[in-house]
Formats: sequence, C-alpha cells, structure tokens
Amino acid sequence: MKRNTFFKPFYFLILLTMTLVANNGSANSQNIILCGGSPGGLWSLLGAGLNSAVQKVDPSSVVTYQTSSGGFANIVQTKSGKCDISIAHIGEIVIAEKGAEPFSSPVTGTRAISLLYDWAPMQWLVDKDFAKKHDLRTISDLGKKDLKVNLVVNRKGILPSILAESSLQKSGVTFEKILASGGSIQYQGSKSASQIMQDRKADIWVNATFIGSGKIKAIAKVRNLRMLSVDRVVIDMMSEEFGSRPFTIEAGSYEWLREDIKTFGAQAALIASKGSNAEKVELVAKAISLYPEEIQKVHPAMKSFDLKLATSVNVIPYHKKATIIMDNN
Repeated sequence: MKRNTFFKPFYFLILLTMTLVANNGSANSQNIILCGGSPGGLWSLLGAGLNSAVQKVDPSSVVTYQTSSGGFANIVQTKSGKCDISIAHIGEIVIAEKGAEPFSSPVTGTRAISLLYDWAPMQWLVDKDFAKKHDLRTISDLGKKDLKVNLVVNRKGILPSILAESSLQKSGVTFEKILASGGSIQYQGSKSASQIMQDRKADIWVNATFIGSGKIKAIAKVRNLRMLSVDRVVIDMMSEEFGSRPFTIEAGSYEWLREDIKTFGAQAALIASKGSNAEKVELVAKAISLYPEEIQKVHPAMKSFDLKLATSVNVIPYHKKATIIMDNN
C-alpha cells in the first residue's frame, strides 16, 4: 500500500515550531538562586514573595530559596557565584567591606538590589523589679556600678549579638566586666533566649527584632518588664560603625510600654555581587519595581515595604541593573 505523504511537511512544521518555542522558553527562563537564612523564618517568606513577583513578570522563571547560616555566609557565597542574589543585614555588609571579624580580609564588590526592611530595632528588655532596684533607664546605667547581671543575647558571632556587645561597650560596659562582676552572658537563638527569660534565668534580654515579636509577648506574659533606651551618642556611633539607623519605639507599642524608647535598628537588604548575572538581577529588580505588593503580603511586618524604602541603601552602591527600581520610584 502506498503511504500518504501529504502530512509529512505539516508534521515537520509542528515539530519545528515546538522546538523553537521550547528553545525560546529555556533561553529566557531563569533559575535564580537566593541565599537566605533558616527555613521557616522571615527571610524564607521573603524568598517566596520574590518568587511570586518574578513569576508575574516571567512565569517560566523561578527564585529558588537556599537555606544558609545567615548574612555573613551569604555575602561570601554571592561573591563566589554560589548564589545569584542573597539577603544580608547592612551591618554584616559593613563588617565584610572592612574585613573585620569574622572575616580575615575585606570582602568587597557587594551591590544592593533593594532594601527590604529597616524596622528591626534592638530591644533591651529588663525585669522591672531588677530595673527599679538598680535605677536602670538606659543601657549606659549598667556601667555606673558593678552589677551582677545575667544577660541573654542572640547566638555568638551573628549580627544581633555583635551589635549588643558593641553598643554595651560604647556605653561603658563590656562583657568581660559583666562576667568579672559575677554575672553571665548566655548566647542563644531567639526561641531559647525567650524561654530563658521566661524561666527567670536572665535579668536582661536583647535582640534585633520586629515590634510585637511573639518572643517578647511570651516573656511579658510571665514577667513585668521595662525597656531600656540607648543614649544618643551611642546610637550615632552604631550608625557610623555598622550603618544602623536611629529608631524610636513609641509608647504603647506594647501594653506595658509607657514611654518612647530611643534605640537603633538593624536593616536587611537584597544584594548581588558586582559580577552577578546581570539578566537575573534585572529580572528580580523589575519584579520588585512592578509588584512590591508581593513583598508586602508575605508577613504583617512587611506591610510598610515600598519602592522609596527599596532605594534607600546608602552604604554600598546599587547594582547597575537594579536602577529600574529607582526609575519607577
């Protein structure tokens, strides 16, 4: 039987078209590796928000979230090309640029894509009875006498514990002095630190965290608290040394807070390296500029995110492909 050859060119045309479409899609689609922090935290939620925004611009592209030990590691991995983009605190970037501990030499070339938040203030909680007994209103008051104080801070070597130690030192108090006076320094993650304070195994708790943190609310359920302010001269020094921003925690932010508290805040940014893939950076920047609501809705703490904030990094240059955010601001 003679075969019908009429459809052969037609089939070939379909096959060619499908191949071109597939090749076109694979050429344009991007798998953007984002280095963040621990799984389940705010940074992982920000990764999900960035992925949603990117897919609104290009449904074939994806942001893949990669867990990490934090900003210090992310800066190095982005520089080496293991991450296309990452999240890091501004203070961590400043430390890296200087080559200060934990770095053995300067890590330069970090570029900003967007500031993500600047409202994670250092909050110093002290047992109210302990504060009344020793007349504590600011962290500088801890240096006026040799107090036996038990302090719990975040994990050793990460930015919140570095900021806690540095701001205390600038206030006339050192960790060594606390230990010499019979006190203690406990390095714990946020959850464990909160539990230690709830169990009355510490007098003072400090961390850089959002106002209304569940960890703070849990402490307040079982202990009467006072919040300590930071002297303006110390705030200014922290701003100069770590890029921190002055922050006021307003009275009423917690039911038990009766007065405004002056402190400084940690900031987090979305970063790339000077040598990062330009197309990937441009796609992420475009997604943020067009769909900032995808960032806003990942968590109630992010509702204040906007393009004005996104363009307010001032300690490092922006990546050349991130200027689209500024253009749309």
